[in-house]
Amino acid sequence: MTEHLQELSGNGRLSLGGEESSVGYKLVAIQQPDQQIVVAVSVMAPRDWLLKQGFEREATLHREAGEDLDVILDDQLDVSHPISVTLRSEDRTFASLEAVRAAFPELGWMRD
Repeated sequence: MTEHLQELSGNGRLSLGGEESSVGYKLVAIQQPDQQIVVAVSVMAPRDWLLKQGFEREATLHREAGEDLDVILDDQLDVSHPISVTLRSEDRTFASLEAVRAAFPELGWMRD
């Protein structure tokens, strides 16, 4: 059985084609039965800004704490999408809470 460890919202900047836009992101940490911890990040991005920048599939999320993450959209973006679209990073898997905290300092107070 998986255990939901923590979910939080943060603010960052989405970078695409040399331009940036302020965005919110959601980070979810889940512990798997084998004790590994999976972290998933999703970003709500403005559709029209993405289209204006020539978005094809991938952009970069600059978080206030921690390393930058590539975020993607699984299909082709067009005006039929909602005004805000969800971009996701690849899930990251860690063997320990210490490793999670190093990569995602915003989870630093996550319980042991």
